Amino acid sequence: MKLESSSECLKMTSNNITIDDAEHFRQCRETFAQREKAVDIFTDWTVTVFHDTVLTKIAHDGTNGPGMRSGQLQVLSVGSGTGEIDYLFLQQIAKKYANIYFTSLELSQDNLNSFKSIVSRGNLKGITWDWKQLTWEHFRYYNIRKCSQPRLFHFIFSVFSITYANDVNTTVMNMYESIDDGGVLLIIVLSDESAPYRLRTKFPKMFASDSLASVSSSEIRKVLDNHGIPFEHTRQPSRVDITPAFTKGRREGANLADHLSRKVNFLKKGEPKLVNEFMAYLKGPDCVEREQQEYLLINDWDAFVVTK
Repeated sequence: MKLESSSECLKMTSNNITIDDAEHFRQCRETFAQREKAVDIFTDWTVTVFHDTVLTKIAHDGTNGPGMRSGQLQVLSVGSGTGEIDYLFLQQIAKKYANIYFTSLELSQDNLNSFKSIVSRGNLKGITWDWKQLTWEHFRYYNIRKCSQPRLFHFIFSVFSITYANDVNTTVMNMYESIDDGGVLLIIVLSDESAPYRLRTKFPKMFASDSLASVSSSEIRKVLDNHGIPFEHTRQPSRVDITPAFTKGRREGANLADHLSRKVNFLKKGEPKLVNEFMAYLKGPDCVEREQQEYLLINDWDAFVVTK
């Protein structure tokens, strides 16, 4: 997943967890991310799939519509996280467009600082950077209601951040409406056949108060189909070695279990029957593939490409 993705860029409600719990889940997320190797996957995907499926679809001849800065390709990232994936996209975009205005929506100042650090170490030219510590909802409010000419964009992308939308239909349609004619909307979410999503459908009561991964590819597909919006769809296989989760006494394994269950100290403090059922399902073919002695979590994600 997007490293330290800003879930808050779309999330409007609280999960009712303490600050200590939030820090614990952040550490668990880091444990998972180290094994997920998302940047490596996206590095390949950006060069192979992104160029042909996304970049070539953007129609921009150097002229801009209302609310857009003349001559610049307008790009918006919703939930930039720490910026690794956004930067990969921009490296490809900059090969085609010499004048880019890039707007990053990211609520976490630490994440924005990490992104800025990546930019300062890089060598991308011709990009105007616009950092906004705002949620999508707040950005859209100011863009629509406070501006005489609301800005439109040639390219908007959301990498896993739409997972946290309270109203996925409204969010997707608002993003679509913010695309200029000839522009492209890219939405990346976990597949409805991924283990994290299957766990939530198998144990709905466990995740009733948690919005993480509550939106999958099936919800995005439903919104687009209901509105008659054509799209292209690609699936990216991803496997994460979660073997330590099934080894007693390992802190790394406990963190992985907590990350997937969204419960603090789940293996030790969870209701024994529920823990056994959850871990047994997690260990089964719906959630993992076996490779010798390793348990590889099915973590596939889907990309939806909408051309307006």
